[in-house]
Amino acid sequence: MFRRSKQKATRLFFATDVHGSEQCFRKFVNAAEVYEVSALVLGGDVTGKVVVPLVANGDGAWHAELYGEPITARGEDELGALRKRIRTMGRYDVVLTPEEKGEVDADPTRIDGLFRAAMRASLERWVALAEERLGPTGIPCYMMLGNDDFDDLAEALRGSDVVTYAEDGVFELPGGFELASIGYSTPTPWHTPRELPEEELGDRIDALLAQVREPEQAVLNFHCPPRDTHLDQAPLLDAELRPVVDASGVRMHSVGSSAVRRAIEDTRPLLGLHGHVHESPAGQKLGSAMCINPGSDYGDGILRGAIVDLDRDKGVRRWQIVQG
Repeated sequence: MFRRSKQKATRLFFATDVHGSEQCFRKFVNAAEVYEVSALVLGGDVTGKVVVPLVANGDGAWHAELYGEPITARGEDELGALRKRIRTMGRYDVVLTPEEKGEVDADPTRIDGLFRAAMRASLERWVALAEERLGPTGIPCYMMLGNDDFDDLAEALRGSDVVTYAEDGVFELPGGFELASIGYSTPTPWHTPRELPEEELGDRIDALLAQVREPEQAVLNFHCPPRDTHLDQAPLLDAELRPVVDASGVRMHSVGSSAVRRAIEDTRPLLGLHGHVHESPAGQKLGSAMCINPGSDYGDGILRGAIVDLDRDKGVRRWQIVQG
């Protein structure tokens, strides 16, 4: 257990890359009470990547496919358990009639509409849950999109008294620290929705940081980690997007952003919060800035996060990566 501070400090709980896992989001919201935090920050990549059709047969049973294996839910209780299992994995359950499933199979473009609607509905549920659980506590929650998320989904995160869409500007955290957020990444082999070349990402970072009043007291919530650090090491992929393996094992290489690293080294903020690279949980100092990537195990419903205590006089007093 992370020890409670004897002196007053601003405690943040940061998680990222939950990729649609409802169980991970519930744990994220619950972390506010468990760790007695001042604010919650959820980095990018909040949506899932797979839709699972649940086809009703008209006899009180629903048929689906998970990991290529057929599965059947009989009765409402089993259906509820299956939907929970799907959402825990970061996937989206969509109930269809046989006729609707036939239409989707005949026109695969229809699945995109189902996918977009399911992502938005999921985020709306999450905002409602955060408002229910956090509203009475007064603990603020900051969320943003990542490179895997579609821009239009930001609307699902706006308009709440509890959840703030973190990419809408520079926001003041409890304790007077400034939060500056960018969810875009540099180009990936998967051509995700929110990618930018290094130069353009650097321009966005510069424009954002120009709004920061006290850079030395700033928290930079940048989805893409700084390049050539312990936070950005991922498997090297071949032309078929398979990990390259040699005698020493899987070859790793740096996939972070040079623009992010330059901004941290030049601005010298208090703290950098990063994600994007699931396989690289770590903390590393870049100059005076403590940079943290808690990693991600969302597929198993495991939430990885970082607890950070901030002090305006002493900076980052302590930090710890946790999971559960």
